[in-house]
Amino acid sequence: MIKDLSPVQNRILSTLKNAKSLKYSDLRPDKISNDLFNYHLKFLLKNKLVDKLTNGYALSEIGIKHVADPYPANNAITSLFKINVITVVSRVNKGKIEILSQLRKSNPSYGKVGVMGGVVLKGELIEPAATRKLKQETGLEAKFKLIGCERRIMYKNGELFSDILFPICYSAKSDGELLSTEFGDNMWLPINKAIKNESIDYDSIKSIVKVLKAIKNKSIKKLPLFMEEVIQSDI
Repeated sequence: MIKDLSPVQNRILSTLKNAKSLKYSDLRPDKISNDLFNYHLKFLLKNKLVDKLTNGYALSEIGIKHVADPYPANNAITSLFKINVITVVSRVNKGKIEILSQLRKSNPSYGKVGVMGGVVLKGELIEPAATRKLKQETGLEAKFKLIGCERRIMYKNGELFSDILFPICYSAKSDGELLSTEFGDNMWLPINKAIKNESIDYDSIKSIVKVLKAIKNKSIKKLPLFMEEVIQSDI
């Protein structure tokens, strides 16, 4: 992993994080000359953080890994695995159970549909973190209860890609107007569709399916607090 990228290089990667691909004109930051932008773009291409496509530019696999975990592996503090809280929210609409879901607009999960969440800040408690992330990503407010955790160690092309602890929080009640945000397009989906979206073999959080099935079976209140460790690989 490359250390100490320039502000312009980080800005380019940040812009690509929120897109499948971008044309040159859409990728170049405002107030940056073509010569300066070309210099930094060539650096990112040379170091394989960005791929050149026929219709523009996109994050490479190395680039996606960088935006998912931008800290150097030899940093004793920042290389500790991350904590990402998962927010599972349900409602009953016309007698049918629905789950709040998001079509994601940023890498490393660009284009996927599922329940949402995000990084727990240093010093922040889990349940308040869930409330903050829900408000930030959807405009809704809810109080959450921690119901379990999953640690997912994920390998890509035979190399460690991410190591994340996912506390899973649940709320059966939310208030406010549902909004789509820079994080993704938000929607309520039937619970069977939500279960199907989460039931994939790779780049998934297995425990979410267990939680959704407990909601469907109306046994969520009886679900014991759990902690699981899962290793996933794409090969």
